Amino acid sequence: MIVTRSWLEEWVDLEGISTDDICKKLNAIGLEVDSLIRHRVPEKIVVGYVESCEKHPDADKLSVCQINLGTATRQIVCGAKNIREGLYVPVAMVGAVMPNGMKIKHAKLRGVESDGMVCSSEELGLPKLGDGILSLDETIGKLEIGKELRDYSLLNDDVVEIELTANRGDCLSIHGVARELSVGFDRPMKTFEFRENESKNLGIGRILQFVHQGNPPVSLLYRAIDIEKLDLPLLMKLRLALVDIEIESTVDAYLDYAIHTSGVILREYSFSKLSHGKEKAKLVLSELKNGLGAVEVDGKVVSVVGIHQDPSFKSEENESILFLEASYIAPERIAPVVKQEKLKTDPLYYRTSRGSEPDLDFGVRVLLDLMCRFSRIEIYAGCSEFITEKEPMTLDISMQEIEELVGQSIEISVVVNILGKLGFTIHRTEDGRVIFDVPGFRHDIVNKQDVIEEIVRIVGIDNIVSRPLYFQEENRVTYDLQHYRFIRDLRLKAVANGFFETIHYIFCDNKRVKELGFEPVKEEKALLNPITKEMDGLRPSLMITMLDSIQRNVAMSKRRIPLFEVGRVFDAERDESFHLLFTYTGEKEMEAVANAGKPEPIDFPTFVDKLAAVIGSFELRQSDAKNGLMHPYQSAEMWVEGEYVGLVSKLHPTVAQAFDLPETFFAEIEVMKLHERHVNAKPISAFTPVQRDLSIVVPQSMRYSQIRHALEGKLPEEVQRFYPIDRYVDESLGENMSLTLRFLISSMEKTLEENEINAIMEEVLKLLQETCQAKLR
Repeated sequence: MIVTRSWLEEWVDLEGISTDDICKKLNAIGLEVDSLIRHRVPEKIVVGYVESCEKHPDADKLSVCQINLGTATRQIVCGAKNIREGLYVPVAMVGAVMPNGMKIKHAKLRGVESDGMVCSSEELGLPKLGDGILSLDETIGKLEIGKELRDYSLLNDDVVEIELTANRGDCLSIHGVARELSVGFDRPMKTFEFRENESKNLGIGRILQFVHQGNPPVSLLYRAIDIEKLDLPLLMKLRLALVDIEIESTVDAYLDYAIHTSGVILREYSFSKLSHGKEKAKLVLSELKNGLGAVEVDGKVVSVVGIHQDPSFKSEENESILFLEASYIAPERIAPVVKQEKLKTDPLYYRTSRGSEPDLDFGVRVLLDLMCRFSRIEIYAGCSEFITEKEPMTLDISMQEIEELVGQSIEISVVVNILGKLGFTIHRTEDGRVIFDVPGFRHDIVNKQDVIEEIVRIVGIDNIVSRPLYFQEENRVTYDLQHYRFIRDLRLKAVANGFFETIHYIFCDNKRVKELGFEPVKEEKALLNPITKEMDGLRPSLMITMLDSIQRNVAMSKRRIPLFEVGRVFDAERDESFHLLFTYTGEKEMEAVANAGKPEPIDFPTFVDKLAAVIGSFELRQSDAKNGLMHPYQSAEMWVEGEYVGLVSKLHPTVAQAFDLPETFFAEIEVMKLHERHVNAKPISAFTPVQRDLSIVVPQSMRYSQIRHALEGKLPEEVQRFYPIDRYVDESLGENMSLTLRFLISSMEKTLEENEINAIMEEVLKLLQETCQAKLR
């Protein structure tokens, strides 16, 4: 992107700021300056006025001119074809040293005296502005005969070339770079006003019908003008040359100048070529299969919005009525399509693919303002437009987030000021947060980090205090990761305790499901296309499929078969749950000297102990058989911290016989209820605890769980815990039984005296007598 200082000054106040400081600021805010060229006209080159121009008497290609230089009129011989009477021209007086080192002297050319030289733009050290001498006009300032050209700031301009990254399409315009400098220097942008004089009585609707088919993701705006005379002033020609834009035609020069100024994509069309001799032209905007928008006339594509224009529909040199088009399409929509389909593009695609200015009316007003100031045109009233509204991206950012990323705090007022000047729409500030909309021309802003980057580059990286590198990463330990680790640890503990893992399909035989007393998945939710007839259901229990693995191991003469599985089960509504199954079949330990090679079969207490070694402590509560797998008398519910987690049971004898299995126990646990829990630390007394046993007589029908519930939460605080250690029944007790409980007693404050311990035990006995009808044995 190439800009000139004077061009920037039309949009932002740079008074008192040197060009070197401008370049430093551009580099500081992330717009890297690639080069700086200073154009300066040498001394003794002044404004001259050609009072007369006659042919050289002895040379056909030379002219003898009388040129007024203010202090005197000098005769100068000139060889340019475009020299003529009435022109203001740059004249190098005798003694001037040209940029190429040539010194101007008094000379005699083919016998005619010549006091100076009429200069072309190249001879002044400026870019080439056509053939022949340079014709001056008052767009560079008021022309005063004899005034040195070095005093005209618009001719003595500084040209800065900026190396932009591909995502900064918002800076591909003078207005965009000026906006950045406005923020960087904290200087105000200059207001732009164009008061349109709609002198043409006709509205644009009299000569243009614009319709659309579908809703292509584009925006278009059309205006119409009637050109009486179109002149191209020196200032526009000079600036276009300074920024390396070649002039193909006068209309194109106006378009290129307005595009470079505003960043809006502008094109022109010939009314006569679009209307085909009719009073009104009809333009149709349609949506292409690739999602782009095309403008058509009589079924022929005039342009593909943002990509290319058919040059045959552009105006000729002397046409009067033109249509002006401003367009916008998001860069993320066109770039992939163009690359994939290898579409033909024109020079303006470079801008659209990087993000052009979406404010179409702004670009058109800049263009019309230029034409009204430097030419004579009439503007048709009104416009025809199709605008695709884009929902603004709303973000909110906290000062804490900025401080965490930047490494130092920035005042919220500074943040609001920076974002406001960069074009962000500030909605409100609350609780140390700023809520705002990202401007449509900032295609590179997609998240909070991009916004913080904007703030940092304007504040200045040199103004950020250096600190040691510090990494702060978000906690990535999610619930899913914790659950995975918990299951992994369970598996490792199970293996460490002698269990072997098995894996089965979730599919099972619905016939077996029903035989074992489970409810299969409802018919309307059942599998539509089962793999086989024996796999037509979804297992309601892991034990349904585990029976086959146990049976195979028994058939292979395995005498000890400890297995486990983690998997999903399904209820009648086809809702999933995650279960953990442990099974133990056969001998409870391996053959060894200690058991004389004859280990005993697994029993309920041993199996429960093995479960506790894997999953931790749990409580057993009486349970009735809930399905055909459970033994009616050797089964229990498993509870952890007052929550039901699963079942433990001996395999029902009928099922064991059907599968020809020896003693088998199983426990199926709901994993989600067994998930790792937070452990609250409890204080431990520094004083030696005391044990006291209490033997009571209670009815045989009374369960221990009733006694435990009767005591929990009601015992003296010195009783740390209690548990049963003996149960005795004989004929002398009748329908009662003797139960011995052991109590662990300790104080957090002192060593208890014997009388204090006895008092505590008396209180415990009284509580048992009142709640459980217990008697001291």
